[in-house]
Amino acid sequence: MVAVLKIIQVFLLASVKYVITFPFALLIGLNFLQTLIAVTLGGIAGFFFFYYVSGHAIKRLHHIRIFLRKHLPLSVRLKFRQLMTWRKKMTGERVFSRRNRFIAWFRAKFGLLGIVVLSPVILSIPIGAFLLNKYYSKHKMAKPYMVLSIVSWTAVFVAFALIFPHLIR
Repeated sequence: MVAVLKIIQVFLLASVKYVITFPFALLIGLNFLQTLIAVTLGGIAGFFFFYYVSGHAIKRLHHIRIFLRKHLPLSVRLKFRQLMTWRKKMTGERVFSRRNRFIAWFRAKFGLLGIVVLSPVILSIPIGAFLLNKYYSKHKMAKPYMVLSIVSWTAVFVAFALIFPHLIR
């Protein structure tokens, strides 16, 4: 029973923060095969879960934005627009938040391949799934590439564990 709970814990952790899950699973006492299966399936399941949840969230936010544009009084919309463009008027340039600048830079610099390769280890599975859904949902190979990336990172972790077995235990 305790092993099943550990596997579930590793599965859920892999669906969110993939890179730390492999060493964590070995540290809590799962054997190598259990770790391999739980981490891989957790990462893949987490990706699909967050991919489809973020797709629904993006659609809902779009509908809310349209609803607000349609039903808010003009004076409120104008006031909101003035607040949002005040800084633009003061400086004369477009204003981006730090997060928007990072996303734009990351997408321009690395594109689909960068998001797919770096999501499991640097960005995290939920952020990678959101970015793939937001920017590459029409790309028919985006999801298979992400699954391939998760499996490839598992292979890297396995190779590391086989090359340096003394670091595992």
